[in-house]
Amino acid sequence: MSMTPAPRPGSVTVVVILTWIVAIMTALGGILFLLASDEVLAEAGVASGDATAYGWVELILGALIALVALGLSGGANWSRILVSILMVIRLIAAVWAALVLPGTIGFWPIVFAAVIATAILAMLWTGRASEFFNTN
Repeated sequence: MSMTPAPRPGSVTVVVILTWIVAIMTALGGILFLLASDEVLAEAGVASGDATAYGWVELILGALIALVALGLSGGANWSRILVSILMVIRLIAAVWAALVLPGTIGFWPIVFAAVIATAILAMLWTGRASEFFNTN
C-alpha cells in the first residue's frame, strides 16, 4: 500500500515564494555587481575586482537558493532541513547583532530579519507541513 502525497499546505507555499524572492534578489544583486561601472563601484567604496568576485558568488548563491525553492515546492525534506538550519543560523546572527548594535540604525532591520526567520521556521514545522514533507 503506497502513501498518497499530502497536498502542499499554504504555509509551505508562503515559504516557497519567499525562497524564490530571495533567489531572484540574490541573482539580481550579483548581476548588478557584475554590470556596475567603475564610477558607481568607487562611489560605493567597492573595488572592481571585489565586485566581480561578489557578483559571481551572488549568482551562484542565487542558483543554489532556487534549487532549494524547487525542493521545497516538491516536498523534499532535505530542502526543509537546509532552510531550517539557515534560519537558525540567521536567528543566532540576529541575536548577536542586536546585542552588538543596540540603538543603531541597523537594529530594526535585524529584528525584522529575526521575525521573518522565526515565521519561516514555524511555517515549515507545522503538523500539516511535516505531513507534506514526510509523504513526498
